Amino acid sequence: MNRRYLLLALGIVLFGVGILERQEPGTVPVPAAGTLLTGFGGLVLLYGVVVYLRSRGQRLDHADTPEVEIQRPTRVPGTDLGETLDGFPGPDGLYSDGFDSRRRRLEEAAVAVLARRRGLDTDRAREAVRTGEWTERRWARAYLGDDIPEPEREVSLARLFATESARERSRRRTVDAIAAAAGVGSDDGAVDTGQGGEETVDTGQGGEETVDTDPEVLAGAVEAGTTGRAGTAGEHRRTGHWAGVGLVVLACVGLGLVLEVPGVLLAGAVGLGYVAYARSTRPGAVDLAASRSVSDTEPDPGDTVEVTVTVTNQGGFCPDLRMVDGVPESLSVAEGSPRCGTALRAGGSVTFSYTLRATAGTHEFGPVLVLARNLSGSVERERCLEAASRLRAVPSPVPVQVSVPLRRQPTRYAGDRTTDTGGDGIEFRSVREYRPGDSLTRIDWNRRARTGELTTLEFNRERATRVVLLLDTRRSVRVGPEPAGPDAVTRAVAGAQRLFPALLDDGHQVGIATLGAGEQYLAPDTGRSHRKQGRDLLAAGPASHVRTSHYSRPWYWIPKLRARFPEDTQLLVLSPLVDAQTVRIVRQLEAYGYPTTVVSPDPTTTETPGHRLMGARRALLVSALRGAGVPVLDWEASTSLEELLTREVAAR
Repeated sequence: MNRRYLLLALGIVLFGVGILERQEPGTVPVPAAGTLLTGFGGLVLLYGVVVYLRSRGQRLDHADTPEVEIQRPTRVPGTDLGETLDGFPGPDGLYSDGFDSRRRRLEEAAVAVLARRRGLDTDRAREAVRTGEWTERRWARAYLGDDIPEPEREVSLARLFATESARERSRRRTVDAIAAAAGVGSDDGAVDTGQGGEETVDTGQGGEETVDTDPEVLAGAVEAGTTGRAGTAGEHRRTGHWAGVGLVVLACVGLGLVLEVPGVLLAGAVGLGYVAYARSTRPGAVDLAASRSVSDTEPDPGDTVEVTVTVTNQGGFCPDLRMVDGVPESLSVAEGSPRCGTALRAGGSVTFSYTLRATAGTHEFGPVLVLARNLSGSVERERCLEAASRLRAVPSPVPVQVSVPLRRQPTRYAGDRTTDTGGDGIEFRSVREYRPGDSLTRIDWNRRARTGELTTLEFNRERATRVVLLLDTRRSVRVGPEPAGPDAVTRAVAGAQRLFPALLDDGHQVGIATLGAGEQYLAPDTGRSHRKQGRDLLAAGPASHVRTSHYSRPWYWIPKLRARFPEDTQLLVLSPLVDAQTVRIVRQLEAYGYPTTVVSPDPTTTETPGHRLMGARRALLVSALRGAGVPVLDWEASTSLEELLTREVAAR
């Protein structure tokens, strides 16, 4: 027998003997002097204090199951002021130098905005900030300026019950003033009135802590032991559900012996029964198997799919089982529940079903998470049951019906794209002197007959272009203007799904590459087979690998991309442009001879001053690219791709 059970049985027997002797002295032939009982009661109380100090601050350690019913909300850029300022371009370039205070970083952000938007040099911009000439907003001028007194604070009921300090209020107003100076949407100027009801911005050091419910992360966590706790898969973990009862027992026994009150001592005996119950009930070996069936593994986007999960108990009786299916994070539950709680006898099975709404892409199901607990709930075990399943929804996007504005460049491949070089074609360019070897069909015979001169006609050459759609799929750019809306990666992939066939229809050689996890690449080519490969890659690849990207530095990506792209490749980059790293990568690719155009889904919003400051940061990055000669098509969420391309073609 286990030593632990022997000690438990011995303790129960001794406790019972002690109570018997206390109630009927002399029954047990052991001296039970009052001094001995009092000393023993003191030791029990002392041990209770030790147990209390050791357990102080501990909470119930039940496993938290992930919320798989809804899609992970899109992260809205600008919610965290510190993160926004950390990536704010400096006034002299794309990178700040690690300013040591929030006020200092706001000052440098204001200088950068003035230098870019108003064309001031850095020294003049800093002087404008110090003297307060950069804005009409009084609180912002006082917060960043030197020796500028703050306006008198108005006394109001809203101010008395305000949750933010005066410093935080001034900082928030300064953030809004910088965004307004950058031309990003602002409020009506009420920020300087000191009245209540104003919007707030997170001025802390970091954003909110989020729970990662990624199926792959969850699977790895469970295989490693727990969903966020130390341990090993299959180990018993005490939940601490009955820890308080043990302290009550020690207190009652100790006080009953010291004070010689039989009623208190008997109350401890009742609690001891609960402690014994919690200690003696342990879950047996958990041996479970899971299977999953999907009604349609290749639905159309928007269709509903029924998922059925069956869990079979191949071991002993399991009194408390709680199961959560590994729903892909990119899908949401339309009907039913992916959770189930039950008890299973040996050889028994349980089946539960729910319905998902399919979205475009390839979606991998995660493992089935199972929590097995004993009857008392004092001990639990986590298990991860593998049940590999995949759902693939491939859309049939309609190619954009307008011309894609590519850059002009000479190439070796005939097509219908006008270049800047002369030669054969249908659009007249110029007339030059005849050179031996010129085609007779290009000689201007009318001029020869009229003047006797022998000249050759030049036309704008029409050539096919090698184009690579470069999608920015890094984790850091998975942001959007609304938590419930699509993120920038989803919009970029949807745009590429329409641009890819349109460029092929125009006769270009088109390829696909990703700037992020997966590092997928499809070399530029044409043909029906190539069209299908690109369609499948865009449907399954870029969005599904976004969560595991860890590389963003230009020194990592530039050599990789240059090794893949042919020399005469033109790039169409789809990126939200929310960090300076992307701008540097694009500028270096342009400098290496790859004509680049950026289609940038705008992920920013103007809901709060912090969000507007993020819009100002992105505006500076866009301006830096345009200043380097790289066209940027700013794709707002409310604008269709056709409208964006039509506006760009009309502007050229």
